[in-house]
Amino acid sequence: MTRIAIRAAGAVAWLGLIAAPVAATGAPVVRLPPISNKPPPVAQAPAAAPAPVAAPTPQAPSPAAAAAVAQTGTLRVPEGTELRIRFNDALSSGANSEGDQFSITLDDNVELPGGAMLKRGYRGKGEITSVKKKGMMGQPGEMNVRLNYIKVGDTRVHLRGQKGGEGKSSVGTTVVLTVLFGPLGLLKHGHEIEIHPGQVITAYVDEDCKLQAPLEPPPHDE
Repeated sequence: MTRIAIRAAGAVAWLGLIAAPVAATGAPVVRLPPISNKPPPVAQAPAAAPAPVAAPTPQAPSPAAAAAVAQTGTLRVPEGTELRIRFNDALSSGANSEGDQFSITLDDNVELPGGAMLKRGYRGKGEITSVKKKGMMGQPGEMNVRLNYIKVGDTRVHLRGQKGGEGKSSVGTTVVLTVLFGPLGLLKHGHEIEIHPGQVITAYVDEDCKLQAPLEPPPHDE
């Protein structure tokens, strides 16, 4: 029993001698991380860059917008523009005299270059240039007039009775009523020439005219 104990003690002593130098050396002790059962993280793919946004395609202005733009600045009324002109006064070769003036009105809207509208209702003046009362033996009366202008704001748009200007201004061209109104029954054998209020004829702008926009509206009674 004593022999075994000694060996056991020797063994203990021997182990103590072996362990002591290791501790005395001061060598670092390597500690391993604990083993985890979780799977390794999966690398995430980089986020895709946002798709470029296309610039909006410029849209052509609508006719209404173009007309609105045309309402500012200066508007041109071209020479030869056709106008429907209405007589406002009653005229007669038996009652009127040369030099008498009468009132006229633009009877229809007129579209100008660029989409602006010259509205019906602008007023102007005309003048009787010659008149002859009916004569004896059934000779009919005669009366010729001149359409002078219509007034838009402070601007006078001069008129003429024929479409062609023959390359020069024809301001004051006389409208021969015996020609224009004969087929309408206004010229009757043995009678005076008469023009009733509301009678409409065609006239033409005599020369290029510039109007300041926005246009003043026509008179309210139109």
